[in-house]
Amino acid sequence: MGICENPYGYVKDLIVETTSSYIAENLTKNLDEVKEVVKSFIEEPPRREFGDFSLPAPRLSRVFGLPLKQTIEGLINSLKKVALVDRIDEVNNYVNIYLNYSMLSELVFNSIREAGLNYGRPCFKKPKRVVVEYISANPVHPLHIGSGRNAVLGDFLYRLFKFVGYDVERRYYVNDVGLQTAFLAFGYSILNKPKPPINFKPDHYYGLIYAATSIIIEISKIRKKLKEAGMDELPKLSELQRDLDILLADLSRVKERIPKEVDKLMEEITREENPEGKVNEIMRNYERLDPNYNFVREVSEEVVKGIAETLDKLNVGIDVWDWESDVIRSGVLKEVLEKAKASPYYGYYKGVPALMFRDLLNDENIKTRLKIPKALEVPPLILMRSDGSTLYTTRDIAYTLIKFRNFNADEVINVIAVEQILSQAQLRLALYALGYVREAENLIHYSYEMVNLPGMSMSGRRAKYVTVDELLESMASKVKNVMKDRGVEVTEEQALKIARSAFKFMILSTSPSKTLVVDVGRALDLKQNSGPYMQYTYVRAKSILDKVDNHVDWNSIDYSKSVKEPVKTLIWELSKFPEVISKTLESLQPEGLATYLIKVADLYNNLYDAEPILKEVDKGYRELKLAVTYGVAVVLKNGMEVLGLDVLDRM
Repeated sequence: MGICENPYGYVKDLIVETTSSYIAENLTKNLDEVKEVVKSFIEEPPRREFGDFSLPAPRLSRVFGLPLKQTIEGLINSLKKVALVDRIDEVNNYVNIYLNYSMLSELVFNSIREAGLNYGRPCFKKPKRVVVEYISANPVHPLHIGSGRNAVLGDFLYRLFKFVGYDVERRYYVNDVGLQTAFLAFGYSILNKPKPPINFKPDHYYGLIYAATSIIIEISKIRKKLKEAGMDELPKLSELQRDLDILLADLSRVKERIPKEVDKLMEEITREENPEGKVNEIMRNYERLDPNYNFVREVSEEVVKGIAETLDKLNVGIDVWDWESDVIRSGVLKEVLEKAKASPYYGYYKGVPALMFRDLLNDENIKTRLKIPKALEVPPLILMRSDGSTLYTTRDIAYTLIKFRNFNADEVINVIAVEQILSQAQLRLALYALGYVREAENLIHYSYEMVNLPGMSMSGRRAKYVTVDELLESMASKVKNVMKDRGVEVTEEQALKIARSAFKFMILSTSPSKTLVVDVGRALDLKQNSGPYMQYTYVRAKSILDKVDNHVDWNSIDYSKSVKEPVKTLIWELSKFPEVISKTLESLQPEGLATYLIKVADLYNNLYDAEPILKEVDKGYRELKLAVTYGVAVVLKNGMEVLGLDVLDRM
């Protein structure tokens, strides 16, 4: 057999082409239209004993208006002409197709042998240019596990695009212009711009200052309300006191970590008549680029240093760090505001300038093109507050244009939580309303659901979170203990690689559209369905190949042995890898690839445990098993690299 980029897809298309030609000839219909229908109907049977592919004759009969008997006979007679088809059965009006595994395995291994580590990579004449903006957590605290999910998903997109040959740029948007950074900067200035203590990561340290500042300001507000409330408002007093008790408990927890700082903040903030006014003053003046407020950027940069360190630990990279304050300086924001004022969609909403979307939303075609959910109610986009300061989404319009322009991007993908679905819809509508149609249609919101840590409700403002640093440290410690129990000593670096791979696989094996429940024990399971399990399987396969110096005697393979299990099913699965990558690229969802790789790992471990490989006495069968081992190693290595898992040589 020859070589093809996608063995599974090649065989499937061959069957579709052959059967479609028969139908088109009998009905004098357009062949391409018939192929689309047949391709949508062809399926894999639920059980292997029913064949490799199956065609539902009754459905084809109804769609094309052919008698059922004629349809079945025509399908069977046309499929007999395909050399790769070994036999055809008809069961309950389903035409089940069994492939010739001698020919299929030769096709698969010729393809893997020729492609090597490029197996699974499609060829594009003109690869896309894509910007992926992800993480972009506010620079006020360390990355928690919610941000960790964002980081892992964004990194997966980057690695997937790089694997298939796209030009990709990774960007992090540092939101240093806003209320949260102003809260941190307020506390930072009160404490006379302190440096983190020794062995205290800056993002962790300043995250506690941010939380303490926020909590103390909230405490001051509640105490003021308690003083003003009358005795006739007992239910309200009771509720306020309950909230105050919770805040004091949160502050006590923060104080355990930074006692001197909390005492100083408490003393100074409670003296202020209007601490929130001070915070708003910092926010407004910093947005106006007043140099006297550069301490906002200063403390934000310190937090970003800590975040970058965490990302390095997670093996997640960023190419460009964009600062929101730099977007204001760029002049693009001014361009956006001028275009808005000249737009027919410009108006006033609640007394302030806004873009009105009613006419756009009445056009179903525009909603479809901009991927606006039908049931989503989108209010006007307020461009500026009454004091003249801009809103986050207004600045995001300018930032989106910068991302498209600076990289000459075909697409820009924003990895942002599902809660931002409204603001992202407003952003696309605003771009369209201002005449940036290409950008509006090629801006993609890659959404994901929340992370659930059993027994804990997370809040950055209260410093109630589990950081990525803490989770990785805990998981790495567990890895060392597990390995020690197995009689293996691992270095800190090896433990971290296994831990972060477990963390990533835990995230990527769950659909982004589902809530992620953190289960560390399951994530570190070496025996099944985990990142370490996949790493372990790859090491197993590689150790076999190392013993033969990665040499497979391809010319001595006995392909007739391909009908034996579990080799047969492994070859079938190996044929699918390019197809799986193609579907992953189309959907941008990682869980299908994760599930596929675990299946390959399971099948190979079954083979490894059930039969000898290197000690196989039948030379032709031995080389077939080595070819399978080589194919498994290539597929697992490439698959793990797309998912961002560390590929280990030993474990």
